[in-house]
Amino acid sequence: MTDSFKKVVKAPLGLWKKIKIKIFILTDYVQALIDYWLGPYGLRCPPERRFQPLSLETGAGSTMASGASGTAADTPERIALFIAYSRRLTLSNRAYLEALKEAGFAVVYINNERTDPDAAASLQTLCWRAYDHHNIGRDFGGFRDGVLLLHNEGHLDRCKVLCIANDSMQFIPGRNAQALITALHAFVASEKQALFSHISHQIQTHYQSYFQVLKPDVFLSRPFLKFWTNYKPLSHRGHCIYNGEIALSQQVYRRFTAVDTLYTSDKLQEALESHFRSEGGVPAEEVFRLMPSPARTSQRRKIGYSLQQLMLQSDQHEKLTGAQLYSIADLIENGNPSHIAAFLYPFHLHCPFVKHDLCTAGSYTMAQAISLFREVVRHSVAAGDIDPYVEEFRDLMYRRGVPLSYNNRLREAAIKGITGTFVYPSTYE
Repeated sequence: MTDSFKKVVKAPLGLWKKIKIKIFILTDYVQALIDYWLGPYGLRCPPERRFQPLSLETGAGSTMASGASGTAADTPERIALFIAYSRRLTLSNRAYLEALKEAGFAVVYINNERTDPDAAASLQTLCWRAYDHHNIGRDFGGFRDGVLLLHNEGHLDRCKVLCIANDSMQFIPGRNAQALITALHAFVASEKQALFSHISHQIQTHYQSYFQVLKPDVFLSRPFLKFWTNYKPLSHRGHCIYNGEIALSQQVYRRFTAVDTLYTSDKLQEALESHFRSEGGVPAEEVFRLMPSPARTSQRRKIGYSLQQLMLQSDQHEKLTGAQLYSIADLIENGNPSHIAAFLYPFHLHCPFVKHDLCTAGSYTMAQAISLFREVVRHSVAAGDIDPYVEEFRDLMYRRGVPLSYNNRLREAAIKGITGTFVYPSTYE
C-alpha cells in the first residue's frame, strides 16, 4: 500500500471520527437539557432540595446539618464552599480542608457523590456544614446551589469573605499549603476585592474556577447574584466552561480592578529572574523537565520560536539567558497555565495545586507526572511520610489513564474533552 493511498484512506476516517465526536458532544448536551428541563432535580427543583445534610453529631467544630438561617452570631466571618466528587475523604481533600480551616474559613462541604459513613465522620472536625448534593451541573451546579443556599439563609449578607473551590486539583501539604494560608491572611487584611489561583487567556481572558476568594463588594454585587440566580446547571462540560467559568469572569469578575492572582507568568518570571541573579543563570534542563513533553508538538512540526529556544538550550545543557526566560511566559500565556506550568508553579511559587487531568490530556506521561509530584511533595513536606500522598496521586493517574486509553471509548472521550494529546501552542496562532 503506497503512502499516497494511505493518506487518501486516512483522511475520510479522520473526518468521520471528528463527526462522531461532534455527535456525541451534541447528544450529551441534549441529554443535559432534558435532565434540566424535565428531570426531578432540574428547573422545578429549588436548590435546597438537591441537598442531603450529612448526619453528624453536634459538637465543637462539627457540621451544622440544619438549614436554619440563624442570626449574625451564627454566621462565620469567612466561609468556604468546597465542591467535592468523591465517596471517601481523600488525603488531598483532607489536607485542603485543613488548610482552609487553618486560614480561618468555616467550610461548607458539598459532595456531588454519596459520602461514605467513615468519610462523613472524618468531616465532623473539618467542616461547619456538610451535604451530599444531587449532581446536576457538575461543579458549577454545586457552586450555584451553595451560593444561593447561603444567600437565602442570610449568611451571604453577613459574612466578610467567601471562598469558592473544588477538588479538581491535587493538594500539596506542607510548605506549599502554608504559603497559601499566608496568602489568604494577607488578602483578608488587604484592600483587594478578589483573589484567584490561575488566570487563562484561552478563548477569552478568564479566571479559572478551581479557587476563588471574594469580598462583599463582589459576592453581594448585583451582577454576581444575578449570574448565579440565572445560571442553568446543565451537566455538560462545554456549558460549564463557556456559560460558567468564562461567563462568570466576563459578566462579574472583570468588572472589578482590585483583583489579585496568586500564580501567574509574571510572578514566575520574577522568581526565575531572582534565581538567575543569584546563580548566574537558570539551567534550561531544570526548567524544561518540569514542563509537558514536546514530543507531539515536534511530531506535528509545530514547534514555535519560544519552544525551540528552550529545547535548544536544554539539548546543549546550557543556562537560559535573560531574554530566553521570556519564552517560558510566552508558552504559559498562550496555552493552559494549569498544564504548561503544572509543576513550574508548585516548585517556584509554592503553589499547592496540581491538576488531576495532566495525563488524560496528554500533557505529561504518567511516569513524569508521578515523579515530579513526588519531588514537589518531598520539597514541601519537611518531615513525615510522603508515600501515601504520592500513592494517592499515582492511583488517580492510572485510574484516569492517558489519551490512548480512550481510543475505543470515543463517546467517553468526547464528553470528557479528551481530544488526542497535548501540543504546545504557537504565539497568536
